[in-house]
Amino acid sequence: MNDRELIEKYIPMAEFISAILGNNCEVVIHDVTIPNNSIIFIKNGHLSGRRVGGPLTNLVLNIIQNESYQSKDFVANYKAEGNFKTFRSASYFIKNEKNKIIGVICVNVDIEDYNNVKKLMDSLSFISNESVKEIEDIKTQDKFYDNVDALLHTIINDIIHDVNIDPQRMSAEEKMYVVKQLYDKGAFNLKGAVVEIAKTLQVSEPTIYRYLNKFKSSH
Repeated sequence: MNDRELIEKYIPMAEFISAILGNNCEVVIHDVTIPNNSIIFIKNGHLSGRRVGGPLTNLVLNIIQNESYQSKDFVANYKAEGNFKTFRSASYFIKNEKNKIIGVICVNVDIEDYNNVKKLMDSLSFISNESVKEIEDIKTQDKFYDNVDALLHTIINDIIHDVNIDPQRMSAEEKMYVVKQLYDKGAFNLKGAVVEIAKTLQVSEPTIYRYLNKFKSSH
């Protein structure tokens, strides 16, 4: 059985989860080997505005890059945002026989509409009012996008915002720092990342590759 066949074996499980949790829950399967078009299955995609062929999320990119999946099987109860909604989310890592991540099942419960909390409680009786308040206070850890350009631009702009220096005024060391942060977050797993990052930082593509080679050689 190849990796894609292994991922597809989880589709009935995703259908099962969706049938249990109902219309307030989005269930997604990602093939992480194709990050720009990773979504191969989605139920209730209208909640986040995504569809089959959509990209990975920033959280999953980060997990792949830092290889934290090797010591855990899932992450649960984190806050995510997309399509002007807030979600309580969980991700289960699909790994092959070499313990390498090849896919992810993501379960995203819509908790944005607090006027419908009672309806949500009826269909998801294990979520209490305290849990809803708890998730409201958690910092957003993931964001959903329906196309890879929006995902990539957000990752780049978030790093530049944290640095708080206009790229035109950045020194070479500061630009290298930005590239390192983007590398650590897995941005370079996305096709077209080098072109967009070079354009944003106003450097050449060979310069970006030179920075990347330094980071890779240090590992």
